Amino acid sequence: MTSKPVVAIVCDTSKSGPHIYHSVGDKYIQALRRCADVTPVLIPSLDVPVPAEEIFSFADGLLATGGYSNIQRHYYGDAPAPEGENEDPHRDKNTLPLIRQAIAMGIPMLGICRGLQELNVTMGGTLYPRLHEIDGRFDHREDKDAPVDVQYGPAHSVSVREGGLLHTITGADEFMVNTVHGQGIRDLAPGLVVEALADDDTIEAVSIENAKAFALAVQWHPEWKAWENDQSTRIFRAFGDAVRAHSKSRVGK
Repeated sequence: MTSKPVVAIVCDTSKSGPHIYHSVGDKYIQALRRCADVTPVLIPSLDVPVPAEEIFSFADGLLATGGYSNIQRHYYGDAPAPEGENEDPHRDKNTLPLIRQAIAMGIPMLGICRGLQELNVTMGGTLYPRLHEIDGRFDHREDKDAPVDVQYGPAHSVSVREGGLLHTITGADEFMVNTVHGQGIRDLAPGLVVEALADDDTIEAVSIENAKAFALAVQWHPEWKAWENDQSTRIFRAFGDAVRAHSKSRVGK
């Protein structure tokens, strides 16, 4: 039986009692299996990170997922967050350098929500720590008291840049997305291209200009029941195709 190409996913960390746990949401794993047709492999967020060269010796792609934690603000030159902010220093320490190496090595990459923010910060951009506090911006956060299908249901439209990567993938000028995030891009990093905007001018998708490989990041959550949404399916399928192409190119070397 032919093995499927591997996509690495860096874990979030959390504590239960005195113990640290490494985890990835099931929805990301399901979308990769069902729509991208790849094998997800979880990478622990260790205090001494697994070297990128080791990970990409067997992984053909990288998925930077969403998460409930926020990137530590010192990574983009902001003052420390207020006490009680949900941060995951171990994920930051592992994911940010891995994204940088994936870009340099030409590894296909897909970023989702926090993953979009990580890509922007990695390349020198900044974030709004509280997007809903910015004049003229929507409150992009979910209603935590609503059923999960409502939280991840269509919330607003995005306008897609004509001729861009996302436009090529989806074939759509505009479509509805969910919105489940509290932070957003403030200053776009050098080398990134805006692929989609919300009506309040929040950057909803980016790609890397002149990327060596597939490199797309979106602010919404296409992984949520991706197989039931045409645009989401197309995004994961395109990522899977890029991962397969990269895998085949390595075999030929």
